[in-house]
Amino acid sequence: MIMMTTIKKILRNKKYRNIAILSILCVFAIGLSMLFFIGDNDPGEKDSDPESINLEEPQVPLDNITKTVSAGDIVALNVFADEMDNVYGYQFEINFDRDIIDYRKRFYSDIDEIITIFATDKEWCLLVGATMIGDAQGYTGQEVPVCRVEFVALTDFELNADLSSDHIALSSVNVVTGDLKYLENVEGWTASMIVQ
Repeated sequence: MIMMTTIKKILRNKKYRNIAILSILCVFAIGLSMLFFIGDNDPGEKDSDPESINLEEPQVPLDNITKTVSAGDIVALNVFADEMDNVYGYQFEINFDRDIIDYRKRFYSDIDEIITIFATDKEWCLLVGATMIGDAQGYTGQEVPVCRVEFVALTDFELNADLSSDHIALSSVNVVTGDLKYLENVEGWTASMIVQ
């Protein structure tokens, strides 16, 4: 009885209704992604510890970072935002050359406040998104490490001087703000790759 009363209150309030719908969609997407993730785990393979990878600016000069990627190497695509202002959730596409790299079905949020993250492998791209849950103020920050998505190299290739790759690109960045505004094609989001 109490649950039904609470649900009715949520559905009557437009802001809470939109947040509830977004939350339900994210939970569904996470569940769907986990089905693929669990089915892809190799028990003999050591799982990557998301805490062990530092996404901050490298402490060594870029000249000393491995820029040669060999077949079988695990590479992390690190996504950064120059600025985030009251961001409640985000979504973007990763377009990649499927003959060169393959998505590992491993992804991590680097923003504690936006921890509900999902990735869906579409035929034309990898769709990545994340959201806060509940009635919360959006996240604000400068030079923000947003998330990390893991790939495995299928062939050898070289990273560019800025650690980007011609075989992978970030596009269609959209955000939802804390006051439920939907912003499309947001600029200032970049990606770099690190061989793990």
